[in-house]
Amino acid sequence: MTEEMLSVPTPDGDMGAYVRRPDGAGPYPVIVYFHHGPGLDEGSKESMQLLADAGYYVVSPDRYHREAAWLCFDPKEMRSGTPEGDKLREKMFGVLMGTTDDMVESDLKALIASLEHDPAARDAPMGVIGFCIGARSVLRTVANHPDVFTAGVALHPSFCTTADADSPHLGVASYPGHLYVGFGSEDKMQSADANTPFIDATNAMSGGRGLAEIHEGADHGFAVPGGAYHQAAADRSYEMALEIFGKAVA
Repeated sequence: MTEEMLSVPTPDGDMGAYVRRPDGAGPYPVIVYFHHGPGLDEGSKESMQLLADAGYYVVSPDRYHREAAWLCFDPKEMRSGTPEGDKLREKMFGVLMGTTDDMVESDLKALIASLEHDPAARDAPMGVIGFCIGARSVLRTVANHPDVFTAGVALHPSFCTTADADSPHLGVASYPGHLYVGFGSEDKMQSADANTPFIDATNAMSGGRGLAEIHEGADHGFAVPGGAYHQAAADRSYEMALEIFGKAVA
């Protein structure tokens, strides 16, 4: 298995992009991986490996590169209840909310352009998977690039159903590809109940192309090893991710 670190030129400076893929020349089908709010931590890299083991070129752009290269926040410290943990959580949310959809879209375009020069990365169709705030980026990505991204996976999504006129969930009905969404029943941060319109829109996609599930006993972060990882919910989610990637991307 090959591990690589790319440097991608963007309008806001060079951005790192972390890759895990099979050994060999390829080309391999591409899955863009939007990491969760705390950053691209070791648990995220483990889940990237799971996808790479199935034969995909998995690449994660550094979402927070404008702040610092590969910035990560320790979830355990943020949940510690200490003043230091509270300050760290406040900083994370500041960086998270300060990284706008337009910034992520600009970075994505730069990444796609860069991959055109990598012989190991196959051209479209591609897949996209995201966790927490990364799930919001999945919805924006499939709406903005339906000709490129034919399958999307959104796990323990954040800020996908909002009162905004351009809430990400509103684009689901027009998405021509496949979509899998997974929530945890114990997620109080971004609950399934608060995302009912998103869930309903996904399950209403024609031809069985969309499926949204609520995983019993799972909390926010259930799909990233470490922290709130929930084995059964994660196993089911990756099973479904590989199923739709196999249909629409491989």
